[in-house]
Amino acid sequence: MDKFSNQDIVNYVDGEMEAVEIKDFEQALLSDAGLQADLKLYQQVKGTLKSKLAPDQADAEFKATLNQFNKQYFDNKQAKPMAEIIAFNKVWYAAAILVIGLLVWAPWNKNLYSKYAKTEMISFAERGNNDQPNLQAATDAFNAGKFADVENLLAPIVANDPANDMLRFYLGVSQLENGTIKIARENLAIVAAKESLLKYDATFYMALSYLKEKNKDECRLWLNKIPNDAANYAKAKELIEDL
Repeated sequence: MDKFSNQDIVNYVDGEMEAVEIKDFEQALLSDAGLQADLKLYQQVKGTLKSKLAPDQADAEFKATLNQFNKQYFDNKQAKPMAEIIAFNKVWYAAAILVIGLLVWAPWNKNLYSKYAKTEMISFAERGNNDQPNLQAATDAFNAGKFADVENLLAPIVANDPANDMLRFYLGVSQLENGTIKIARENLAIVAAKESLLKYDATFYMALSYLKEKNKDECRLWLNKIPNDAANYAKAKELIEDL
């Protein structure tokens, strides 16, 4: 692949190659096995990234990163000895693997807290509680992601009904989302300490509270408190593997 660089491959696949070069490039593809292999690799890597990221994000970040590799390794288009070409091909494949690692697993693309913190609040519409309007409003706000509203609605209800572990749990989750982590932990820890239906949900969110602070050791400690017969054990185990 002496005539065409990896930047040419990028331009061809992304539709940015000059029209006068496309014919020569496609003619070279017919007989250049190395060019065929590198073209296929780029298409596969880009396809993998697009399956993990939004298309626009994948295009922009992938292209920018590849350009850096191209400048470092492939700017020299002069003819090279066969041994050097082989070595450069190895660098290209290593670069492609590194690009996947950078873009698919980088923290700016994979926010573990956001991935695992999703939950919904069940409806209280038919519970006949005197606080039913506020409870329904809190449910709607929670499921719409308006956690500041949820905290304002649930805090006084939980203060009047401190034994209500369900409402305390959702209050704690809302406080965690709002960034009041210390207070959130106080509420979640109360629920996690009891033998209630939400005991291990609260335990999981205690782990997430430390994940939000990037304290992976404490996060693991709480995740390991979830037994294998708990409903959320598989999710806890998956998060441990992702840490």
